[in-house]
Amino acid sequence: MSEKNTPQGCTVCRLVRMYLLIAVPLIVAIGFGSGTGSSFLAQIDLLRLTSYLIGIGFVLTVGWRAYQEYWRK
Repeated sequence: MSEKNTPQGCTVCRLVRMYLLIAVPLIVAIGFGSGTGSSFLAQIDLLRLTSYLIGIGFVLTVGWRAYQEYWRK
């Protein structure tokens, strides 16, 4: 089986995905932090945001599994 037929794709595709997942958000964060006024990111409580995202993800996951188990025909 060739490397292009694997689920992850070719080497270049993996490199582009890694760049998009890591480098682009980092560049955006640096761009927001370089302003002279109060930064957009400085006004966000990251601990509270993270806990909300984890809670929402948990509720969505449990809801999706319940739908698949009980209501999907």
